[in-house]
Amino acid sequence: MRVRREGALVRATLSRPPVNALDSAAYRWLAETCGAMRPDECLLLDATGHVFSAGHDRGEPAAGDALTAGAAAVTAVLRCPAPVVVAAQGPAIGAGALLLAAADVPVIASSAWLRLPELDIGVTVGQAVLRRLLPPAMASRAFLTSEKIPATSIGTAVVRPPEDVSRVAAEAARAVLGKSPALVSLARRTWAEREQAAAAYEAELAAFLAAT
Repeated sequence: MRVRREGALVRATLSRPPVNALDSAAYRWLAETCGAMRPDECLLLDATGHVFSAGHDRGEPAAGDALTAGAAAVTAVLRCPAPVVVAAQGPAIGAGALLLAAADVPVIASSAWLRLPELDIGVTVGQAVLRRLLPPAMASRAFLTSEKIPATSIGTAVVRPPEDVSRVAAEAARAVLGKSPALVSLARRTWAEREQAAAAYEAELAAFLAAT
């Protein structure tokens, strides 16, 4: 995992071969990276390899502290002071799909797909965030069936051929940086939907933890 600064563009790259699974350390890195951003910057989150992220690392239980850390990372993306562009060059599964959904500008390869196997591993949280990317009924279906949602059916994302994802994401980030930082910051605050999604996700988590 690494962070590179290109002026006001901050590129954070997931690099945990072979499938960029997210453990507690990766979640903390994401949360800390988002927390360190300034409103006049733009965060571009991308990944190495053929999979954007396979989600939670099965080497850690998907409950307790690890679940809380994962939720904190996703809400940190939603509450990032800077705009966030996510470039998914391959499949985004579980928490990986939620990171894509938390972006201001989600970019995904046309050959990629999402999958939410949360119920299969005993977790019920995340639908509140996924609704930013998919219509509510489709988001619920994705959770209940764990089916693959092809990128080409995601109308809210920028869908491009795999070889173009990195370039298109960088262009989107630079387009955002070309706007007035003060106006971008004001717009993101006053639209309020990012905070609403974060609060709803935290409510899902609290209900799950209370029930289990």
